[in-house]
Amino acid sequence: MGDWTPVGLRQQARLQAGVITSKQALRAGLSRNAIVSKVRNGRWRRVHRGVYVIFTGPLTRDAQLWAAVLFAGTGAKLSHQTAAEILGLTNRRSPLIHVTIPVNRRVIPPQSVIIHISSSVVQGWRFARGIPPHTFAEETIIDLVHAATDLDAVIAYVTGAFGRNLTSEARLRTEVAGLPRAAARHPPGRIDNG
Repeated sequence: MGDWTPVGLRQQARLQAGVITSKQALRAGLSRNAIVSKVRNGRWRRVHRGVYVIFTGPLTRDAQLWAAVLFAGTGAKLSHQTAAEILGLTNRRSPLIHVTIPVNRRVIPPQSVIIHISSSVVQGWRFARGIPPHTFAEETIIDLVHAATDLDAVIAYVTGAFGRNLTSEARLRTEVAGLPRAAARHPPGRIDNG
């Protein structure tokens, strides 16, 4: 007897690098027992609580990124160095996966994931099929600049983005001008209620 997985769920998994959530599986018509059975029989593998891959073999980078953003839930986006990786702002893979969530949510990060809180997360944007939600170039640059420890890093991020035509000075100025006076993005592990 083969592995029965609803067609819609398989299609969704294909768009998410083979990753699905238990909520997606339940909406597609699987029962909790069916999910447990698939994991027990080795057809699915748990990546994070409530997040599974529906393939065997090593976890690809795309699957790791999808697993982190799906685990973080509604409104979550890959951000900081991880968004820079997706956007081509850097050629280096971030050793930790950075995810930004809306300020009204709380998520305890799994191992190798850093959760950032933001009051400026815009929900509802559509991304290209198969690409996990992530901050746009301007947001990513601002995040990287805020996290930078030296001026050379700041200059490298900004000039790199201009050099790769990821943004322009005008778009970056517009984004900065739209930020609230108090920092809109909060460092990981700290939540400001002001």
